Amino acid sequence: MPDENVRQEVVTAKAIRGAYVLGSVGMVLTIVALLVLVTSRPQGRTEALDESQHQGMLQQAEERLRGFEVADDGAARLDIEHAMELVVQRGVDLALLEGGVMEAVVEDPIEAPEDIAPVALDGAPIFAAQCVGCHQATGAGIPGAFPPLANHVYELYEADRDYLPLVLLYGLQGPIEVNAQSYNGLMPRFAQLTDDQIAATLNYVLEAWGDADRIEDYEPYAATDIEPLRGRSLSAADVHDVRQEIGLP
Repeated sequence: MPDENVRQEVVTAKAIRGAYVLGSVGMVLTIVALLVLVTSRPQGRTEALDESQHQGMLQQAEERLRGFEVADDGAARLDIEHAMELVVQRGVDLALLEGGVMEAVVEDPIEAPEDIAPVALDGAPIFAAQCVGCHQATGAGIPGAFPPLANHVYELYEADRDYLPLVLLYGLQGPIEVNAQSYNGLMPRFAQLTDDQIAATLNYVLEAWGDADRIEDYEPYAATDIEPLRGRSLSAADVHDVRQEIGLP
């Protein structure tokens, strides 16, 4: 006979199946709960930013960019040291030469095919940005305030080909006469433009309204025509003296 003091427990197959079913149901419920949490939308509502908030966030983002700034005209500028770091990161070796000149040596430079001519710079956008306010889009100027260019600029070219670049490089101040109309204002200097930009602007002014067609030996300006005229330390009044010396009223 079995010992009456020994307690015997028997787990039936039915109990095992019940435990398995309960465990499976619990796992499924856990997975469903996790999916609900992951895919649920955040509480609250979104609000549109007004213009001041938007600009403030943009400014904060810009401040986080080291060596980066945006000028009032929308142009972006990089600090020179940071720019050099970026250049080095992109596989360009920088070497300091005598006189503090920095030389960049690019590994395996890409050479342009010889049969492809360089693209000429378009002077129209430069004229629109720098000159149109005074001389107008038609080149007619504003009578009594700003002289016309159309049907007149060819006379300046023919009097002295260097005169037009001098006006852009150093400005012009003093009494002049154009088409029997007197002007006595100040044209600012545009020496901040590159040689290519000045040449392109002059070519646009000469060609836009047909003045170039009135010049017998017209030759468009190139950057090489502008570079030798820099560094003369002329004032706007000095350019006016040049105008008188070449016989222009």
